[in-house]
Amino acid sequence: MTDTVVVIYSGGMDSFTLLHRARAQGLNVHALSFNYGQRHVRELEVAAEVCRAEGIPHKVIDIRAMSDVMSGSALTSDIEVPEGHYEEDNMKATVVPNRNMILLSLATGYAVTVGAGAVWYGAHGGDHAIYPDCRPEFVEKMDAVCRVANYESVGIEAPFMTLDKGEILSEGLRLGLDYSQTWTCYNGREQACGRCGSCVERLEAFAANGISDPLAYESNV
Repeated sequence: MTDTVVVIYSGGMDSFTLLHRARAQGLNVHALSFNYGQRHVRELEVAAEVCRAEGIPHKVIDIRAMSDVMSGSALTSDIEVPEGHYEEDNMKATVVPNRNMILLSLATGYAVTVGAGAVWYGAHGGDHAIYPDCRPEFVEKMDAVCRVANYESVGIEAPFMTLDKGEILSEGLRLGLDYSQTWTCYNGREQACGRCGSCVERLEAFAANGISDPLAYESNV
């Protein structure tokens, strides 16, 4: 059993916490990020900064050439980013077609090349209502496929599957993490908007933990 894992690291608070959980468990971590033409590409910049500071091997794969098969989402196309809570139906506009199947498949190939036994990604309980590729049945089936897709068995794991964002933040705070080193907002502006579903959920997580978010938000929030 290898102690090496590939963590899909977007630069957001969930994958940031997951990255540090893996390190806290003594695992040899390879961080893997993807540029798929997302509006909030700033998340890749903060991901790179964290990995440089922590000495974590970090690869960014540019898959923008695949944009035609991942279009139609507010995150990748010229569609207005919806505002409000994740549970609201309009948040389905943020679903990127087949994103996690594509990313996990590529990450599995990378895991084979670096000798990793598993790929971790940050799907969590709060994602289930909107994102089909963050639900337990998807993880279970991807895990089964990726274990037989190569001569080397690679598992797919979502350690936060039963947690909500507030609980994930609680774990990160216990680890002493600095969440100013993350980016969550779906809008790629200088400051977080505070109104998109991702910002709303993030702010709720900080409120649930009784602390203020260290990120700067637009003044009209």
